[in-house]
Amino acid sequence: MREQRRGVTGWRAAAVVVSTLPVAVLAACGTSATAQPEVRAQHTASQAPADVVRAYLDAVQREDGASAAELSTPGFAAEDPWQNGEDPGLQDVDVSPDVVPYDTTWSPEELKQFEQVVSVQTTFTVTDPDQGFPPGEPTSWGYLLARRSDREPWSIAGAGNG
Repeated sequence: MREQRRGVTGWRAAAVVVSTLPVAVLAACGTSATAQPEVRAQHTASQAPADVVRAYLDAVQREDGASAAELSTPGFAAEDPWQNGEDPGLQDVDVSPDVVPYDTTWSPEELKQFEQVVSVQTTFTVTDPDQGFPPGEPTSWGYLLARRSDREPWSIAGAGNG
């Protein structure tokens, strides 16, 4: 019986080593698969929606998709080209401090699942002509932020013309 216990313990120890190995390898490689610590630390329920948008756009400007995803809903992160390798070349970014409640009556079901949805307006200049914005001209753009309760942080759930 004692031999079996050693075998199980050895197997469990090996499983722990193997399961943590990919994390150690990624950390050693310096991958950008995780958000920068300061982005993760500041993304709290008390962070204002405009601050979340500012942090997201800062991450986009740094080409830091992991930090941008940390500030987004999973659906938005998966669909957002700026988080998935497309650098728009943002300049002259301005985020309005005004937060406007957003009516989800005509929204997709994914957005209706949130208790609170707001809109934050921005202006910026895109320098990459392949982004669908007039290059070199200021563009107004809105971001939708959502959360299920006051205890959750705001997350970017959508974007579009402002």
